[in-house]
Amino acid sequence: MYNTFVQVILDNLSKSTDQIYTYGVPDSLINSVEEGKRVKVNFGRGKNIIDGLIVSVDSACDYPIEKIKPLIAVTDERPIVTKEMIKILFWIRERYICKYSDALKLMVPYETQSVYEKHVRLKEDKDISKYKINKTGNQLKVIEYLKSRKSESVAQLIEKLNVSKAVINNLIKKDVLEEELVFEYKDRTGHELDEPLTLNEDQKKACEIILNSDKKAFLLHGVTGSGKTEVYMNIISEYLREGKQSIMLVPEISLTAQTIDRFKRRFGNKIAVFHSKLSKKDRYIQWLRVYNKEAYIVVGARSALFAPIDNLGVIVIDEEHEDTYISGTAPKYNTVEVAIKMAYMSGGKVILGSATPSLNTYHMAMTGRIELIEMNKRVKEAQMPEIEIINMADELDKGNNSIISEVLYESIRKSLKQKEQVILFLNKRGYSGFVSCKKCGYTVRCSRCDVSMTYHLVGNIMKCHYCGSAKRMPGKCPRCGSDKIEQFSAGTQHVEKLINNLFPHARIERMDLDSMTDTEAYENIYNDFKNKKIDILIGTQMLAKGFDFPNVTTVGVLSADALLNLPFYNASEKTFQLITQVSGRAGRGDKIGRVYIQTYEPGNFIIKAAKNNDYDLFLRQELKLRKEFAFPPFINIINICLISKNEEELVKTAHEKYLEVKEAVKEMVKERSLLLYRPVPHNIYKLNNEYRINLYIKVSNNRLADLKKIIRTVYMEKDIENIKVSININTDTI
Repeated sequence: MYNTFVQVILDNLSKSTDQIYTYGVPDSLINSVEEGKRVKVNFGRGKNIIDGLIVSVDSACDYPIEKIKPLIAVTDERPIVTKEMIKILFWIRERYICKYSDALKLMVPYETQSVYEKHVRLKEDKDISKYKINKTGNQLKVIEYLKSRKSESVAQLIEKLNVSKAVINNLIKKDVLEEELVFEYKDRTGHELDEPLTLNEDQKKACEIILNSDKKAFLLHGVTGSGKTEVYMNIISEYLREGKQSIMLVPEISLTAQTIDRFKRRFGNKIAVFHSKLSKKDRYIQWLRVYNKEAYIVVGARSALFAPIDNLGVIVIDEEHEDTYISGTAPKYNTVEVAIKMAYMSGGKVILGSATPSLNTYHMAMTGRIELIEMNKRVKEAQMPEIEIINMADELDKGNNSIISEVLYESIRKSLKQKEQVILFLNKRGYSGFVSCKKCGYTVRCSRCDVSMTYHLVGNIMKCHYCGSAKRMPGKCPRCGSDKIEQFSAGTQHVEKLINNLFPHARIERMDLDSMTDTEAYENIYNDFKNKKIDILIGTQMLAKGFDFPNVTTVGVLSADALLNLPFYNASEKTFQLITQVSGRAGRGDKIGRVYIQTYEPGNFIIKAAKNNDYDLFLRQELKLRKEFAFPPFINIINICLISKNEEELVKTAHEKYLEVKEAVKEMVKERSLLLYRPVPHNIYKLNNEYRINLYIKVSNNRLADLKKIIRTVYMEKDIENIKVSININTDTI
């Protein structure tokens, strides 16, 4: 009946269809089937037509042939997913305990016909004189115009000839014109290309090692301002000469604007851009440009990793330590892990760049899994900033209740006087952290989430930063009726108001998630700061990433303790990274930078290590603690989070599933290769009217694969009614 068979992954969300299906290939489709092409198949007992992807083609089949259904259609002319990426798809499913369809959606583009313009042209085999056309009218005007052109878009014809769409449609009906869809991309770069900068010795050495080494993965550990981006561009240039495509990843959409600007000035229209804020149309246009090899360099955020490249040169992951490289939705993949796997499977290379590498990445370098390259000097002999720790307890003793210390105030004043710029960092947006009654202690909380609401000065409203709900600031306490209800714990809006009062003549802007509603807002502030139209920039951790302005001489870290006391095993790591990265914004030109770290814990080793830019001190101390308390990278932590609107059903199911897991892992517990904890409510138990319960498991590397099989059996083989399952490996995200 069939001589050829295909194995197909279905584009279906149900866990019950998370398997590979075999279909027979009719004779009419034999020359069309190929791994990596999309197909239409009939699924189920009815006549449901569903999309799928061919993952293998075979000449034999073990399944009873009379039960095998035929392929209905092959959608693509050529594969849209390479053989290497199909292997990555399978690896992602196993590594992150997700479904085939979860991994598939990363690689398959969302198509839209709107990227194609409708063009018309004269039919070559038609004698125009035979048709009854008004020779003095608009139809003749269209025909005469098209005689000298291969084709023209309908929109352009209407605009240029001042004719109606009906005129063109009539010519199509009369079989004089024929339609075609044309993909048109208009490059808007519009600037001359820059010449490569002359590399210093550290940069040259880094390039030589990466290009000549047999290793596939490299950690480029360079201090802030050491010129890592220039190394990236030189490596990419080398692979471009060989006709290979490369990927340049940045941690946030907000950074793509400045990275794109720099890369376009070097590489022109060879750049394609990928990030989640693009429209579906623009995203598909960029996908097609890479797929058709019209673009050789992909620049973007995390999703750019899955651009349709089939001849990989290098993947660069800048600021590799950032949490944004870990997906928050299924599959909850780690971009660094996937990129390294891709490099080994495709023959390309991967560069992980950071001034503050994640402990996991640095541990891979220490154990020889990736090659370490150090860059310890700033370019152009620029000096590292002078860093001072300010004990805010001493400020209180002096009668200063402000969030701005006296010495920071003086430094800001001095910078402004000398026409220099200032960055103030506070990792809390809004006007205040929470609103509470001084009389009875009542705190205004979100009705949908188990969190306090944040006061925002603009609009005099309180917002939940988790679900987005908002309500007016109460004049009196809803519980006791007291008028002593006030805002506590300053946010960026509060700091903005304070700085405006202290420095009324300064040009001040704020950069946080509230003020940066889109990429255009970010670009406007970025360009204004670059062009010295802003004197003081106040913001959250967005400021720690990628800002490279030589006129910044004062940086203030207003509350260095904000992250230290969070209930995450990597809180110290994130604090060190954030302080070091923010501090690195100062003194990047020929002017000395000054950084002030304000804290109530001046003796904390994390604060001291950040002050001295001492990554080794931080590394030694933190790895010692991680090993002692059994945390990554020495062990794996898996968090299984169950989510439901029905609290009673959630608690019951969480306990039942825990007992199933407990029974299945008892041998691993006995051999001390696994620790199983009882289910506990999430730190934020209620979020957007959904309740969340976590199950934490610690497991050794040698039993991780066994545990994953158990988790898949218990949680992933079929859908759990009214309950969602979120699985995280070695992360605190959900």
